[in-house]
Amino acid sequence: MPIQSIQRQPVARLARELSIILIGTILLTISAKIVVPFYPVPMSIQSLVVLGLGLFLGPVRGTLIVGVYLLEGLAGLPVFAGTPPAPSGPIYFMGPTGGYLIGFACAAAVTGWIVQKLERFHPALRASIAVLFGTVALYCAGLFWLGNFVGYGQELMSAGLFPFMAGDLIKAAIAVFLYTILDNRRSD
Repeated sequence: MPIQSIQRQPVARLARELSIILIGTILLTISAKIVVPFYPVPMSIQSLVVLGLGLFLGPVRGTLIVGVYLLEGLAGLPVFAGTPPAPSGPIYFMGPTGGYLIGFACAAAVTGWIVQKLERFHPALRASIAVLFGTVALYCAGLFWLGNFVGYGQELMSAGLFPFMAGDLIKAAIAVFLYTILDNRRSD
């Protein structure tokens, strides 16, 4: 193998990984802008994208993409739901959705890790289990933080969980469906 070919491989691999990260953060940004208004936390399709990142790209890449997305938002780029007109940057993180943003990284990591660990199971089963636990991780972080704003107990569940359950069930089903179809095609 010529030396030039060997030297180009790391550059090509880096370019590929950077492209994956860029596309992932663009998908997260677009999904943040598709919002159904709720108070105090808007409902977007971001959880679908986050779960998909974990399922399709694994825990490291999926979490890395979410981390870069969060850094973009911290830097003031208008990547989060409601920005603009809501201010971006650290102020956004300090608001009611801050825990859910951190939960996105947890969800991608948990979903990706579980789907890899259950490799021997049917794709629909492993994706369902991974998405279930990824969603639980997302809600644990989100609800813990949101409780500082609305209180804990019934108020918290009414503000940050119950209104979103049906939508998140649909988004989880879509993620499992897509993973199952694409995984079956990959093994053919």
